[in-house]
Amino acid sequence: MAESGEYGMPGRMSTLRIPALGLLAALFAGGCAGPGVAPDNEPPDTAEDVRILDPQPVPAEDDDLMYQVLVAELAGSRGMVAEALDAYLKAMRLSDDPEIAGRAARIALYADREEDGLAAARRWVELDPDDPAARQALGILLVRVGRTDDARRQLREVVLQAGPEAGQVVVELGAALAREEDRETVLAVLSNLARDFPDLPEAQRVLAQAALRAGEPEQAMEAAARGLEREPDSRQLRTLHGQALLESGEQEAAIQAFQGLMADHPDEEDLRMHLARLLLQAERDEEALTEFERLLEARPDDAGVLYATGLLTLEAGQPERARPHFERLVDLGERVDAARFLLGRIGEQTDDLQAAERWYRQVGGDQRADARLRLAVVRNEKGDVDEARRILRDLRQDDPDTSVRSYLTEGELLRAAGRFGEGRDLYNRALTEYPGNLDLLYARALLAVYESDVEQAERDLRRILDEEPEHAHALNALGYTLVDMTDRIGEGYELIRKAYEQEPDNAAILDSMGWALYRLGRNQEALDYLQRAYEMMPDAEIGAHLGEVLWAEGRREEAREVWREAGELEPDHPVLEETLDRLAR
Repeated sequence: MAESGEYGMPGRMSTLRIPALGLLAALFAGGCAGPGVAPDNEPPDTAEDVRILDPQPVPAEDDDLMYQVLVAELAGSRGMVAEALDAYLKAMRLSDDPEIAGRAARIALYADREEDGLAAARRWVELDPDDPAARQALGILLVRVGRTDDARRQLREVVLQAGPEAGQVVVELGAALAREEDRETVLAVLSNLARDFPDLPEAQRVLAQAALRAGEPEQAMEAAARGLEREPDSRQLRTLHGQALLESGEQEAAIQAFQGLMADHPDEEDLRMHLARLLLQAERDEEALTEFERLLEARPDDAGVLYATGLLTLEAGQPERARPHFERLVDLGERVDAARFLLGRIGEQTDDLQAAERWYRQVGGDQRADARLRLAVVRNEKGDVDEARRILRDLRQDDPDTSVRSYLTEGELLRAAGRFGEGRDLYNRALTEYPGNLDLLYARALLAVYESDVEQAERDLRRILDEEPEHAHALNALGYTLVDMTDRIGEGYELIRKAYEQEPDNAAILDSMGWALYRLGRNQEALDYLQRAYEMMPDAEIGAHLGEVLWAEGRREEAREVWREAGELEPDHPVLEETLDRLAR
């Protein structure tokens, strides 16, 4: 019998593959040929020989069997799986040939017809109890119908029959069961199987894999540990143990486990990739970058490694060092649009606006919209706000799904240019097109604050809070507006406090809290919030507020130092300028 299985049984035990018309030919040979048939190259020359070659009668049941096999194989060759299975089931009932039952069982497995498959697999086992493929098929079908104990008995027999190859057979059974959807039943079967064969480390390995797939990392860790008692140097078991530690929440122990593996297997690139991703997940970016750079030495043209190394280098604040990785991706034709977009970002970060524009214009695919938005920003930075607006209008026309984002970008460009009236008109038009959109309402409210239009700002922010009472940014914006621009300081403070309860590590909200406390006369408390905010996010506006409170507390030199730093960050910031002018007067 030939290897492999046309209808889906994987592995070395899936040994039955019946070629098209193979059974039919065998059946014709058995039913029509007799011992007196002359060879093809020796034509008969006697009356007796002619009589022997006369057609012989075929029993009716054999005729029906041949017909069903013919129908089955023709249907299978045309992809008509259900029809092929029905015909093989009929043929199976007419024959004692285990190959026919095996073909029916395999097709039933492929077609997810469990009841028919169980009947065929049982018949297969009955006709050929020593064929491991028959018991494997029956075991998998029993798993599918949730009969854990029965499945275990069949698969246990498969392993017992394997003798010295039992470990390899267990691995192949695990691979076959890994394709099944009912992961809990698979886990139960393999758990029992591992108890049946406690001395097979492969059984513990397969169990650990199944436990991880079923979301049971503790069970996976225990299985891997048992396997390591018998095979302490197994790379696969050590990897599974590390993965189980990670999924159990023991991140540091998992990292140490993989670092130990790397020390023993320094040339295993897949392990290094796993460790690099684990470090990245743990936000240990510098260590992750080191591992990715080592990987890149071994696999300089690996697109995934190039991309990850470039991203980490970029996030580490080294855009020039990241640039060659993305240029190499473009040369390789891999992740081209993502690489071009990031090259555009690098151009912005290095003040090479020409390069940024050139790269952004080449971006297509899913990142085209993001690239067009950034291109508009670049054109604005080059002093051409009208061209930037044209790009955004064209984007809205070409890709309506980006309309809200393009409106927000255009409005921010107008605000930064001091063209408040045009910005207000733009937001009004956008809200006519997208009434009630919270992002547009929020943007219009902030523009109103810049125009000192407290009433408009409060209307828009209250509308947002009517929809989302816990909207932290709207609470903070309204609270800050009331504190900074009205005498409703207590009311504003309560709004900011609610925002702070939701996002206590948000630098903007910390700044608002500090400013509100200062306006309430609680300077020492204010300094605590403002200093934390400035440490988290050095910003000209936060620096202006921190300096003013220090000044009010008589700490004049500290105030001047903070203002000097803030001025270097953003010398023309309106809040900083207003603060310095007011206190100078």
